Amino acid sequence: MLRPQSNLCRSAIELSNMWKIRYHGKEKPIAVSASWNEQYEDLFLEEGPLEYIYDLDVPMSWKNKRLRFYFGAVNTKSKVYLNDELIGSNDIGYLPFECDPAGAIKYGSANSLRVEVENKLSRDNLPSGRMPGFEEGGNFPPANFDFFPYGGIIRMPYVEISSNASILDLNFRCDRSIPSKKLGIMDVKVEVNDECIGKDIEVSIGDLKSTKKITSTKEDFHFEIKNTRFWELDDPYLYDLKAKIMSVGDLVDEYKLKVGIRTITLDDKHILLNGKSVKLLGFGKHEEFPVEGQGTFKPLIIKDYDLLKWIGANSFRTSHYPYSEEWLDMADELGFLVIDEAPHVGLEKYHYENPETVKLCVDDIRRLIDRDKNHPSVIMWSVANEPDSAHPKSDEFFKKLYDTAKDCDPTRPVTMVSCVPFCKKSGGPDVAMKHFDVISVNRYYGWYNHQGKIEEAEKLLSDDLDALRTYKRPVILTEFGADAISGFHANPAQMFSEEYQSEYIEKLFRVANEKDFVTGIHVWAFADFKTAQNIHRPLFNYKGVFTRDRNPKMAAHTLRKLWRR
Repeated sequence: MLRPQSNLCRSAIELSNMWKIRYHGKEKPIAVSASWNEQYEDLFLEEGPLEYIYDLDVPMSWKNKRLRFYFGAVNTKSKVYLNDELIGSNDIGYLPFECDPAGAIKYGSANSLRVEVENKLSRDNLPSGRMPGFEEGGNFPPANFDFFPYGGIIRMPYVEISSNASILDLNFRCDRSIPSKKLGIMDVKVEVNDECIGKDIEVSIGDLKSTKKITSTKEDFHFEIKNTRFWELDDPYLYDLKAKIMSVGDLVDEYKLKVGIRTITLDDKHILLNGKSVKLLGFGKHEEFPVEGQGTFKPLIIKDYDLLKWIGANSFRTSHYPYSEEWLDMADELGFLVIDEAPHVGLEKYHYENPETVKLCVDDIRRLIDRDKNHPSVIMWSVANEPDSAHPKSDEFFKKLYDTAKDCDPTRPVTMVSCVPFCKKSGGPDVAMKHFDVISVNRYYGWYNHQGKIEEAEKLLSDDLDALRTYKRPVILTEFGADAISGFHANPAQMFSEEYQSEYIEKLFRVANEKDFVTGIHVWAFADFKTAQNIHRPLFNYKGVFTRDRNPKMAAHTLRKLWRR
């Protein structure tokens, strides 16, 4: 599925005017793309179902065109109606879906678009909630994860108008390139609809061009570029990839992508970008902000990347769900490396044994990879965060998720972020990590255990990382951190003070950094973020080195000195 695009043949119209939201007999204006929870006080804990209403005038000029409604993401379950006729539904949050309005749309008339949205926390949804025990002694709302369960139309909806003969998908691969010879070797697969059969297709990258007659809905192209300008951290060069459909010399449809030519490989200690070892320095973070909640707030994207550059980071993980494509566009352009994560948090025995959950996880991974496969910044897929991977049934479950990711994309490494053996739900060692290409672990010695004892935490982390060498694979410390409330100070350093967070991060970073097999170190977290209520979270998780409104704490300055040397 391609993101909507405006070009010589296509018009993509953002449905970004104020919508109406209907709930409990009320109807009010509401903004998209953003969560509903902080726009109105009485929606703060609302789970739905609610109805979003949008009036759309459809001109006669759209008749005999290909139309599709595209939703960047809706959290979590949705049904889409046009003029009271169901045209589509979706059960997966954070990822796009599209609807075909044929048969329901009225040309030369006003049309009513209605989206029914439900964001109920359930152990059958992803991410999960209302797990046994959470109602009584856990989070409120009962989320089985440590971030706020925002709901709504969180990514931009579009209507796209194009020719009936249309390009449906582009898949760009460059994994056979040879950086040492400056040789870019590229394979491009173009998927079109049946109306394109018999027409001509032209694919170009840079100055190279290839044309053929379309004989099937999938056509393959091969290109080689000498003296390739490879996509690098300090030179994230992007080539223009274009596909065009021609009929008797006339342009019928086109689609354009920015692509980077680069290779990602591994040895037993390192991630290799274009054959050279690279150490990931950065963060886990969240895609959220005051009032907007989870949404696509473009000024925030610009601000966060500016802070990432200021602090000296080169990477981040989309913890714990896919971020908007605008995030990845900027990573492509600015030269950041991204671990792209599926919305699978806190999976446990129930999920491993439930066929519907297994299917949902598999579908999530397929759709995530389908959306983000052409981004050079995406160097790795993460299929889950902090599951109970000590449970025996996690073995088969995660082997299936790994195989799914590799089947969809054999060009990138796949990981799963583990908190075992620190996570003691099953009391045993991790049984699933053996399936993955990169070993990713979250460790909080000195915070959730051995509280206040940084020297003990250093020793425990060092021993723990050394033990991971048994896998003979690169290791990423994907999370470590300590809460600090901005303005809290203590001498000597004590928990929740800025001094403790700064000292903790610096000392544990140095422990991990001296291990030659640790190929990445990500601090948790980039900025403070909202969570469900519980006795450990005074409104927010305060592990950010920046406040929620993006002001630096002491730890941010400490990291800047460490990373910009």
